[in-house]
Amino acid sequence: MKYDVYIGLEVHLQLSTKTKAFCSCSTIFGESPNSQTCPICLGFPGALPVLNKEALKSAVKVALALNCSIAEEMKFDRKNYYYPDLPKNFQISQYDKPLSYNGHLDIKVGSAPKRIRIRRVHMEEDAGKLFHKDEYSLVDYDRSGTALLE
Repeated sequence: MKYDVYIGLEVHLQLSTKTKAFCSCSTIFGESPNSQTCPICLGFPGALPVLNKEALKSAVKVALALNCSIAEEMKFDRKNYYYPDLPKNFQISQYDKPLSYNGHLDIKVGSAPKRIRIRRVHMEEDAGKLFHKDEYSLVDYDRSGTALLE
């Protein structure tokens, strides 16, 4: 019996932006816990997200570098799940209308060329961070809302 092996990877990349994906909170690493948050990245009722233009520009550059087609229309969805480090209980992400699709990356394996197919590059936001101590856990929401590519 012959089998074909297919291996897929889900890779996340944090975009190097000064502010988060949908608000103007800073993304500086190492600041005091929970000091870089606002009603938008914490998901307070009535808070309206606005897409970070620099994050979008960086995402398009990555997608083009991976030979992807850029979508004429994209949209964001709410991916609902409960984790203690996700204050909104949803993640703003893209699913059925991502930023880009059908790309590839050409590499060499030994001396032979190999094409790695890229199904899609889409934008989303990061969750917060949990710190586990002896008998309890602490949550830092500073990273929550940071711009990511998947």
